[in-house]
Amino acid sequence: MKTGRINPVIFLIIVACLLFALYNSVSILLLGLFGEETVGTITSYSNRVDNTKASPNASRTVTKGYRFTVGDREYKGHSTYASDEAWPNLKEGERRIERISYLGFFPSVNKPTHLVDFDELGVGGVFFYLVTVFGCLVLFFLLKREMRQK
Repeated sequence: MKTGRINPVIFLIIVACLLFALYNSVSILLLGLFGEETVGTITSYSNRVDNTKASPNASRTVTKGYRFTVGDREYKGHSTYASDEAWPNLKEGERRIERISYLGFFPSVNKPTHLVDFDELGVGGVFFYLVTVFGCLVLFFLLKREMRQK
């Protein structure tokens, strides 16, 4: 017997995915607009080749861990992104630095600067994040309306 209701587990998965996409897109836009910069230390680095025939900046998956200090407090972060960047992995005791963007009023929201710089993102990248925010909000309202009708 079908009740027409959405399975609660599926509902929670959909909401979690929408919240993650919304958080990621809003944080990138806020960091690009209001982010402050500092220099951080790379604590871990790895990359893997995904597709040698991929379009530019999409052949590898890069994962970085980093730390930086704001005031007297140390913050840690990590990021995973598609790129053609291919540094060798960090050796024991090796130190690399990277520019990190963070929100001055909430430094826990941070990313490497090259991932949030509007000049590097280009018009298409900024448009993508704006559409993602708008799309997530529309999907939330549709989901809310669907739940009320059932």
